Amino acid sequence: MRLPSESKQQLFLKSMVPENAVLFSGLGIFLAVAGTATAYQAFFLGSVALALMLVTSFVAAVVNELVQRKTPLWTLVLLASLIVTLIRVLFQARLNQLPSDTGIVVSLLAVSPVVYSRALNVTSSTTVGRALFDASGAGLGQLAVLLAIGFLRELLGLGTVGQAVVIGRSPLPWLSTVLGGLLLTAAAIALFRRFKPGSSA
Repeated sequence: MRLPSESKQQLFLKSMVPENAVLFSGLGIFLAVAGTATAYQAFFLGSVALALMLVTSFVAAVVNELVQRKTPLWTLVLLASLIVTLIRVLFQARLNQLPSDTGIVVSLLAVSPVVYSRALNVTSSTTVGRALFDASGAGLGQLAVLLAIGFLRELLGLGTVGQAVVIGRSPLPWLSTVLGGLLLTAAAIALFRRFKPGSSA
């Protein structure tokens, strides 16, 4: 719930940590498992999700200020689809260097509530400034979690970081598999719930 008395910084932090979609949303978990085979893949997908969240939240807040109405869901999905198409055209060479399923995950982001649910439920009834702080907090929080999972999967599962070989023989090669991604994401969720502000622990 958003309170009018909350500052933009409080909105940012609330969106970044306690409401991190990667750590409690089924679709966010899918993104973490499917999109973190390497740290660079995680960074790319997290950045696309952040851009989509910012644009859809901005549009929803502007529409709310101008016409005092919520932006229809189909409009946000269409907008996200156009942005994803543009990203795929502009970054096709980059996409070709990433794991083969990256293009599919990027396309799925266009219709994922992970990127437009905030615009639909939160920022469509607030000012543009507050909407952008909320969306940027949520997007950067997701990006940070994806990067952390991707870094660990790549380092411990493949023994590399980027193009550099860091560990000659990877200690946990199973982390580079889908099962490894699922288990590491589950561990991140467990840690999040254990130390989440306001938890009983």
